[in-house]
Amino acid sequence: MAQEEGKSLMRKHPWQVLTTEKTFTSTAGATQTGAIPTDFDRFVDESFFNRTQRRPVHGPISSQDWQQIQATVANAVVPEYYRQRGNSILITPTPNGTDTYAYEYISRNWCESSGGTDQASWASDTDTGILDEELMTLGIEWRFLKAKGFDYAEAFRTYEIAVADRFSRDGGKRRLNFGRRSNPRAARFPIVPEGSWSL
Repeated sequence: MAQEEGKSLMRKHPWQVLTTEKTFTSTAGATQTGAIPTDFDRFVDESFFNRTQRRPVHGPISSQDWQQIQATVANAVVPEYYRQRGNSILITPTPNGTDTYAYEYISRNWCESSGGTDQASWASDTDTGILDEELMTLGIEWRFLKAKGFDYAEAFRTYEIAVADRFSRDGGKRRLNFGRRSNPRAARFPIVPEGSWSL
């Protein structure tokens, strides 16, 4: 039950404590072997960038979209696209082999050993949770009641409320402006056409 709760809680939300960054230098081929870390669970949406060319890499695209691009003149595709296949990342157009790419992802390692080694499951009684252990306790409680045939509705409701509360407070949130006035801070993020530009 503890293992089940840890894995389920990890997948419920893009927890900031499990968010990490992967950078790699491209090889001169579509398939970028080693670009997926061993603790990878899922991409953080719209976080993939070619830092050398200073432009976003769009995706992950579907198998159908990938094959359609491959069936056309791939070199004519100006924006870069990516998809995951197995433990590799595919990029089109084919990278030149020297560009630096980076993206953020959610790690599947939601607990750690007493020595501080991240893990994807409990291995001993001395392990500690990277995710909130209070939430895990509430999750184990309703799972236990359900498994034993007891009424678990109230325990489950308490758990869901606690999870929703942690969701709302996890990480920082951008301020949303619903007024007509323009946001003076928007100038910090100028919009530049895609392409290779030198300063």
